[in-house]
Amino acid sequence: MSVIQVAPRLMVEDVNRTVAFYNEILGFAFTKGVDEATRRPVAAWPAPVRLAYAEVASGDAVLAFQSRSSLAAELPRLSEARIGGPAVIGLRCDDFDAVAARLADAVPFIKAPHQALRGGRELSIEDINGYVLTLYDTP
Repeated sequence: MSVIQVAPRLMVEDVNRTVAFYNEILGFAFTKGVDEATRRPVAAWPAPVRLAYAEVASGDAVLAFQSRSSLAAELPRLSEARIGGPAVIGLRCDDFDAVAARLADAVPFIKAPHQALRGGRELSIEDINGYVLTLYDTP
């Protein structure tokens, strides 16, 4: 087996609000979505409808967001899961200094830019759902 791409699907309460955060704060582009009411594809952002599912991308990174109600319908054991779980999502950046400067004005750091244990530099923030994002450069 060879994995071609990793695209975490994160459970959220409000997909539209989450896409807006990733778009406005982190610069991710909306790539596709699904209308909550009709289950039809949505291709434009901002979405004119409430979304049940959406994907955003930046470079080769793809993140997917799915509403709690939609995801619990597919995977019932997740109906009581806590949103913003303990996973840390790592995002390697090509211009760490510019990203750090932009984020300093937009969101509080959980951990300010620092030398990372693995080498290079990193910083950590929390998204609007409680997911921890660690942005880093290469050592």
